[in-house]
Amino acid sequence: MATLPDDLRQLIEFDQLAARPLLHDLVARLPKSAEARAFLAQSYLRSLEVQPALEHYRIASELDPKSLNYRQQLGLCAVAAGDYEAAYKFYLSAKEIAPTEHSEALAALMLHRMGKLQEAVQAYSALLARMKRDHVESPHVLRGMAMLLRDLGAPITSDRYLHEFVSVFRFDPGRVAGLVLERDTSIDYHGWTRFAHKSELARALNSGRNQPGAPRFPVTFVLPDDREALLAYGQENPGVIFIAKPERGTGGQGMAITRDVAVIADRQAYVVQRYVERPQLIDGKKGHIRLYGMVTSLDPFRGYLYGDGIVRFAPEPYDLSDENLANVHRHITNTALHRGHPELTVSEDASQENVGAVWSLSAYLERIQADGGDAEAIRVELRALMRGFMLMVGREGVFAAQAKAAPRRAFPYKLFGLDVLIDVDGKPWLIEAQRKPALGGSALVRKVNGGMFQSIFEMSCGYIIEDTMPAERIALLSKDRAALLQREFEIEDARKGKFERVI
Repeated sequence: MATLPDDLRQLIEFDQLAARPLLHDLVARLPKSAEARAFLAQSYLRSLEVQPALEHYRIASELDPKSLNYRQQLGLCAVAAGDYEAAYKFYLSAKEIAPTEHSEALAALMLHRMGKLQEAVQAYSALLARMKRDHVESPHVLRGMAMLLRDLGAPITSDRYLHEFVSVFRFDPGRVAGLVLERDTSIDYHGWTRFAHKSELARALNSGRNQPGAPRFPVTFVLPDDREALLAYGQENPGVIFIAKPERGTGGQGMAITRDVAVIADRQAYVVQRYVERPQLIDGKKGHIRLYGMVTSLDPFRGYLYGDGIVRFAPEPYDLSDENLANVHRHITNTALHRGHPELTVSEDASQENVGAVWSLSAYLERIQADGGDAEAIRVELRALMRGFMLMVGREGVFAAQAKAAPRRAFPYKLFGLDVLIDVDGKPWLIEAQRKPALGGSALVRKVNGGMFQSIFEMSCGYIIEDTMPAERIALLSKDRAALLQREFEIEDARKGKFERVI
């Protein structure tokens, strides 16, 4: 039987617009309830609003100072804000409440990010000395120690821990790869957060619209700042369709589609785009692609596009008639929005890649080819779009700031998602970016992601030293950081699987 906390968690996950005022009201009615305050904090963290999440978790922790979870969530908020010293202190204070490997592992990582490498070695060593290798934190600690030792210029010692890490992985590859990637997407460099905010992404894209290789995206306005420009554009282009989205909305909630720009012009904290009116349709239905990109190195820069992805379809046929323009089931392709719709089918047979509302990208492109389109030309365009997005992120200074923030290997590979719409001419349009793409889902999603997880693991965790390697090269790798970087690239390139390098 569902409980009120379960219902609140579901609401936070799938309908932030409804959840937020209810949670504020709950806190006002129950000012001494740490749980109510924590739910509100969770809501803010879900929409990547870090500072209010941090403040509400702080109050929850003061109301319930013995809660380990609230203290750990404070650490996570500090990581998301880029304050590694504060995060370290929160994780240490969590250890005082109840010594846990989770808090200690993250405290050691924070020492690495603060550049306190010898202290980090001591912290990881103490943890490994008493940790069983089947512990859920074992993969994170072993890999953390291995990457730390590489930053210290000790690849031979690093490989010893990596051997242990790989042994843990081989025992249960799917589980370990998923655990590692889930952690990585939670503790990435905080500068990526801005591109998950629709308004910040819009501003970055607009500022770089005329740059060489800029990704294709619809004409976009941020409200209220661009209200007058939006109204002027509507007057100059009568009859065009606009889509309005809450700047921090999730799950397709709160969107509006209209030909009357005046209906949406006065909204606050919204992003308005010119609607892509002629999308590629499959069996009359609109779909969007989730592309996966990955950055593995900042200097030299290397970025990849995964060769497969997920396509999600609206449950009802696409229709631009006035009476159906407001029907989200014809226009919004986020399947979370359509839960319970009688026409929404999601196969639980992973071998069915072109059935129902969730397809693989490979099956989608095969269908377009069969219908007379040019699948390879679309792939070329998708690679260009991914490259253009990465160039834009670079121009915004994120990569340079990350390189200065911490030692090189204190950050994992960065996996992110792009939501892309293909039009009838085979041209991709960037719609949104996902800092932390969902890693689970239907059987097909798990299949596609499982192959990707495996590749990421293989690319990032290869041994620096091989048994057949000449002694002089081993010596070079131990003292020459450039040689170590080149060796890491060799491993990455040899094991990239379906990842295609775009930069």
